[in-house]
Amino acid sequence: MTDSIVIRVPATTSHVGVIRAAASALAARLDFTYDRITDLQIAIDEVCSRVLATSNPPATRLEVVFQVMSDGLRVTTSGDSPSTGSTFLNRWSEMILESVTDEMEVQQRNGTAVATFAVARRVAL
Repeated sequence: MTDSIVIRVPATTSHVGVIRAAASALAARLDFTYDRITDLQIAIDEVCSRVLATSNPPATRLEVVFQVMSDGLRVTTSGDSPSTGSTFLNRWSEMILESVTDEMEVQQRNGTAVATFAVARRVAL
């Protein structure tokens, strides 16, 4: 069984910092390396910014679910508003997320983009 932590905040850029801080504290408690905590922060920033940029009408709430896994964290992020017809991840976002996450998936649920990514505690050698 995995532990889950759910954070819901207003959908503003200033509240993304709250999510990033919570993610960092959780990762530190789970003995993530400093580099992997930084990767997690970058992924949180990128995915949350894409939720804010692609919601139409603008999302009023961001929801982030952290699942504690045996080897790291799985993070699912969504807004409370449908996504626009544009692609959720642009090429730049894909490149960023490919470099800092171990897995990345975007699904549409009821017209809303739901992004899920995983970050392991340590980089596999």
